[in-house]
Amino acid sequence: MTRRFFEDIGIALSFDEDKGFYHFLDPRTKLFYIISTAIVTMIMNNVPKLVVVVLVNIVIAMLYRGFLTKLASFIKGLTPFIIAIIGLNIALSVLFAETVDWVEILETQARAFMRIVAIAIPILILIATTTPSDLIQGLAKMGIRYTYLYPFIVAYRFIPLIFTEMKNIYDAQRSRGLELEKGGIRQKVKSLTPILIPTTICSLLRAKDLAEALEIKGFGYSTRRSFYKSLRMGKRDYVFMAIITAAYIIVTILYP
Repeated sequence: MTRRFFEDIGIALSFDEDKGFYHFLDPRTKLFYIISTAIVTMIMNNVPKLVVVVLVNIVIAMLYRGFLTKLASFIKGLTPFIIAIIGLNIALSVLFAETVDWVEILETQARAFMRIVAIAIPILILIATTTPSDLIQGLAKMGIRYTYLYPFIVAYRFIPLIFTEMKNIYDAQRSRGLELEKGGIRQKVKSLTPILIPTTICSLLRAKDLAEALEIKGFGYSTRRSFYKSLRMGKRDYVFMAIITAAYIIVTILYP
């Protein structure tokens, strides 16, 4: 299960080199998609409406070939954590409630799950179809200083690599005869130490190399940064934002 977790999350968060519809969208358009989805899902408390929002997003995401595989890998990888969180929420609700209303408790957890899936769809699209350089430029054009953006971009770039590296370290440790799948939950948690320590060391070494590279290139010397290819929003971006806005308005207002 541990290896599958690393592999599934790594697949879901990896950048896709194949050029498709979303690859040609401006990063600001995708950020608009994420923000509008988050706002719509937060203001909705109706489970059927949230289900419709998820279905609408899945239909929109079909413009990206192979997206369903990434979404399935993401949900599959996070399934143990989602089950644990939902179980904990249900236990706390039952423990501290004066009267237990199972229908309300289950509806609350269903709303939370639908929100996670709905917001995960545009976030996965952004991660899978946007290079760090384009994302920096898009955010910089929104008035954010590029030196403030780099910690976020580094995390955006290296988190998928860390999961891939953890999977490789896992395979290497198994090839040396280390048993990582046997035993109870406590034993499995303890067996993660031979994976987490090498991953942490590799991440620190990579961070050191990155810091030296940025220093050599004069990072932060100028308050403004130039880009080789300037991003511009085109008709495709405005049409896509109009479709998203119209779809959410219809779901929010017209759907009973």
